[in-house]
Amino acid sequence: MRIRYISYGVHETGGSRHEKFLFDQAVEFYAQTQAVKPEQIRKNKYFQTPLAHLELLIWSFFKSQAELNIVTAKTALMALLRNWFNQKKVWIVMHNFNENDWSSPRLSWYYKTLFKLLRKKNDNKFKVIVVAPFWSHYFKQTLQLPNVHLFPNFFKTNWYQSYCNEPKTKLIHLGQWSSKNDPAIFKLAKHLSQKGWQCYFTTLQPKQTQLSSAHYQIKYFEHFKDYIDAMAKSEYTLALSGIPEGWNRIAHESLLVCTTVIGYNKGGLGDLLKESKSYIVNSTEEAIHLIETNQKACASSEFIHKYDLSQAEKYMIKLCMD
Repeated sequence: MRIRYISYGVHETGGSRHEKFLFDQAVEFYAQTQAVKPEQIRKNKYFQTPLAHLELLIWSFFKSQAELNIVTAKTALMALLRNWFNQKKVWIVMHNFNENDWSSPRLSWYYKTLFKLLRKKNDNKFKVIVVAPFWSHYFKQTLQLPNVHLFPNFFKTNWYQSYCNEPKTKLIHLGQWSSKNDPAIFKLAKHLSQKGWQCYFTTLQPKQTQLSSAHYQIKYFEHFKDYIDAMAKSEYTLALSGIPEGWNRIAHESLLVCTTVIGYNKGGLGDLLKESKSYIVNSTEEAIHLIETNQKACASSEFIHKYDLSQAEKYMIKLCMD
């Protein structure tokens, strides 16, 4: 049995780490009963122009030929068409969905076609996999998609928890440097830096560190443990996204190293904040107030255990057996 993970992109992201773990778990599950040939196929580029998107469609069509194809949202349509009349499986990982995508005629056509096909082919061989209850409800109830399954992010919690003893310093992690952030975060950074806080974003792209300003740094960490160490020494991590989040891995990792998280109730991020009893705010002003009054919150042991690596197997069993 060939199990193929098909993806694209230049940098490893929280989403790609989740997809890779899902792939590894699927290989492990099926290998218990049959011979498995795992294959990872990745296109190391971004596809942003109409011509490039056409290239991605063609590429994903020819690559989606395994007995089980684990694909991303923008490679899903061709995987469905390639396997419409056979018994091969397609698992589509959708971390989130931004309705603003409908504003682009190209993406609007793409997603409308994808969702229409999924509704028409109510077949267990085609499954949509989401990372949070919010998205499970959204795809099932709002978009009326069949065969939606939850497979959360999982973490090696003991490793993260070993950083909880790091002394806190006057650092505030503003999250990942991204256009998805609420633009008001820059005013927040200016206000807090003037009060003596050191604010920083993290980035996956070293060149972006040049965009640092007097009020915040943009930090690139070559080693993952250095990124976690800085997060563990931060008093707060902010998750102030301007779009509905899939889950927000940075916020979850912050909780695991005992750093207080403040965020917006948007998408799966809202699920994370509620489950962990973190702070939910509606504006940067509310976030500033919590920081200046030294409000702190720690995730419960129940929350931490729920997303430990040891819990992944039961989700995989349900995903494969349903």
